[in-house]
Amino acid sequence: MKVRDRLSLQFTNISAIILLGILSGIYFLTLRYKENDFRIRLIDRAITNAELFLAQDNLSEEKFKEVQKKFPLSLPSEIVRIYNDHNESVFIKDSSFQWPSSVINQVRKQKFIYYSQDLRQIVGIYYVDNSGNFTVLVSAIDVYGAQQMHQLFLVMLGIFIISVFIHFFAGRLFARIALSPIIKVINEVKIIRSSSLDKRLETKGGKDEINELVYTFNNLLEHLEQSFGAQKAFVAHASHELRTPVTSIIGEVEVTLSQERNKEEYKTTLEGVLNESARLNDLINNLFDLAQANVEISDFQDVRLDELIWQVKDEWTNKIPESNVELYYNLPEDPKKYTIQGNSHLLFIAVGNILKNAIKFSDNKIVTCKMFLQNNSPVISIRDIGIGINREDIQHVFQPFFRGANARGYSGYGIGLSLADKILRLHNVRISIYSDLGKGTEFVLSFSK
Repeated sequence: MKVRDRLSLQFTNISAIILLGILSGIYFLTLRYKENDFRIRLIDRAITNAELFLAQDNLSEEKFKEVQKKFPLSLPSEIVRIYNDHNESVFIKDSSFQWPSSVINQVRKQKFIYYSQDLRQIVGIYYVDNSGNFTVLVSAIDVYGAQQMHQLFLVMLGIFIISVFIHFFAGRLFARIALSPIIKVINEVKIIRSSSLDKRLETKGGKDEINELVYTFNNLLEHLEQSFGAQKAFVAHASHELRTPVTSIIGEVEVTLSQERNKEEYKTTLEGVLNESARLNDLINNLFDLAQANVEISDFQDVRLDELIWQVKDEWTNKIPESNVELYYNLPEDPKKYTIQGNSHLLFIAVGNILKNAIKFSDNKIVTCKMFLQNNSPVISIRDIGIGINREDIQHVFQPFFRGANARGYSGYGIGLSLADKILRLHNVRISIYSDLGKGTEFVLSFSK
């Protein structure tokens, strides 16, 4: 079922329930009013009958005429009986119907009773007179009231049915109007393909939910466009970087095999092939690490950052013996303050790549690593006095295969910082870069607890 139909049905159901409650309340209040009104009329009939028959001997002729004027026409199916203290019917001699003694005694005991029996309503009063005490019982059927209630029921039923249909079609109309912006968004989204991610949905002023949806989808399209562009660039650069060593290997082998060579020439060729293969293997490992960093990490464990930075320093000073790395700690005694949840292997790769770049682009000059707490959160600073980064290039250094113009003379593929950025972002680490061209660069890694 479409949302439009579901909304119209829900609107109709809610309206029908509310209307049914209102109509039912009106009906039952009217019914209660009719019952009370008829009961008052029955009581009035009982008193009037008592006054009529019992006061005749004690009133003058003029007074009795006034009482007669108060005597209205009888009620539908009316039955009136007056009983003395011996439960004998007096004044009205009609043996077709008599109330049982139990009812008469109950009236005499309670002085007043009222009850219903099927459609008939009965009132009994105990009337005290100077000529004796009498029990007056009057019953009748509210025929006109029942007819009026039946007509009221039919009118309300018709109003209810008509209102339900009106609410249903009104609900469909309002649902169509309310959902028209969403339908427009759907139609615009349908024409967007991977080749047209530069298109954006039309936005209008306002802060309603539809505009929030459009803004969110436009942001998603922007991220997708950037991701697709980065993917295309990545594939192009990766293909180029992979092709270079492979082409070199094939070229050297083909040249060597073109004619007979001596032992030294074969050895030289094999060394070249080995070097290019090592370069190719290093590139493949970097690409694999970069792909692995794109996967959501779930196996987080406690990682002490002081131990991590020490292991990174130890690793790269062993790999590059001519490096000059100085490590400084300014930490409290409690290790919990600089212990985070993370993947130690990937963090080792990320921090190692930043330190390796600092060593490489400083030409083995002093690289300073500091670790301290800032606002109760651990911070790692890696600073070199190398070639620095152009101000325009800082925003691009984390893109795969990007290399600044002043870094072309150094070995590398432009993957290390991109890999480090992805890993650190997965660990909610904020990276800040401060660099002066020709004076050096500082990477500040701010960890969140």
